[in-house]
Amino acid sequence: MDRTTLKVLVVDDMSSMRMMIKAVLREMGILLVHEAGDGDKALELLNAQPFGLVVCDWDMPTVDGLAVLQQVRAEPRTSKLPFIMLTANSARDHVSRAIEAGVSDYLAKPFKPVDLMAKIKRVMG
Repeated sequence: MDRTTLKVLVVDDMSSMRMMIKAVLREMGILLVHEAGDGDKALELLNAQPFGLVVCDWDMPTVDGLAVLQQVRAEPRTSKLPFIMLTANSARDHVSRAIEAGVSDYLAKPFKPVDLMAKIKRVMG
């Protein structure tokens, strides 16, 4: 994986969380990062340009992360796109729904930057 050319979409309704995720990505050498503050904007960006990875919060107003994931998986162009879901809800049924929808990996909030790095390395191969 060439991290200098990897384009990542970070989706979270909290700007502080987006900033923290971007800092982790920068530390990994990933500099091409786009942000979306909600699922609508995320889908708009995903339809407009190709990405190599999505890191998306589940719990957002209007369109939540699960709906974003479902639309990503339904579109042939993005069906195999690595997708990491973040959520404060780590209940087993919540995790099961994400797995059923085709999530690449899952990370419960709060998390340590090193945990996010490990998930990214795992899904990117």
